[in-house]
Amino acid sequence: MRFLRRIKSSPDVSTTASLPISESAATDPARGQLVLRPMTDEDLPATSRAHVGLLPFGVFPSLGARFVRRWQRTFLDSGHGVGYVVIDPAAAPDEVVGFLLGTSDQVAHATALTADRRTMASLAGAGCVALFARPRVAARLLRSRFRPWARRLLHRQAEQAEPESFASPQVAVVTALAVHPGWRKSGIGERLVAHFIDHVRTVGATWAELQTSVGPLGAAGFYERLGWRAGSQRLTPDGDILRTYYWNLHGQAEGRIG
Repeated sequence: MRFLRRIKSSPDVSTTASLPISESAATDPARGQLVLRPMTDEDLPATSRAHVGLLPFGVFPSLGARFVRRWQRTFLDSGHGVGYVVIDPAAAPDEVVGFLLGTSDQVAHATALTADRRTMASLAGAGCVALFARPRVAARLLRSRFRPWARRLLHRQAEQAEPESFASPQVAVVTALAVHPGWRKSGIGERLVAHFIDHVRTVGATWAELQTSVGPLGAAGFYERLGWRAGSQRLTPDGDILRTYYWNLHGQAEGRIG
């Protein structure tokens, strides 16, 4: 699979690093060193297709790559968005072989996004277009999610009406992590996660969190090997079981990222 190559390049995610290829993944002798760099808008066509193809969980991937591309762009435009890609410079054009998308402060990111009426209207419009072109997906979402979404929206509005009585910890979230199947077991995923943790720790996050399926398409074993602590799990309306994992960014880590 070739991902084309543009999260907005910002000063706090400007690091570029070379990644050596492990022998187990170096099936192509022409491949040289990989490069980890900040994700940019030019990468979105590639990362959105990869998200749909490799992370087929939840609602957004079912709406297609065009919608996912627009949604991923909200991370690039956010002051709390974090994103990296790993590219193979030997390919022409540069081949994106893995990417990570997340936030350094999930609450601040979500609050700013919901307050941006123009962006929310754009996402809503793109979602309606995607659903119109996918009537089966639309019918499934109406059956499984309309009522829970409505209850959640009302609950959120009630919470916003109440004053905050204490400061919440800054929680970073890994939203998406994908590595091309031909490049797995090469250390790319580990390096992306390590880069993410190093960055969000420096900008004040207390915890990092993520969710992954416990099924065969999920990455529960991957995160457990890295030392992430397993938390609660929940059943989605689609019948998939998602488990939450945590990483303590200050003090006792549950393991090491190598």
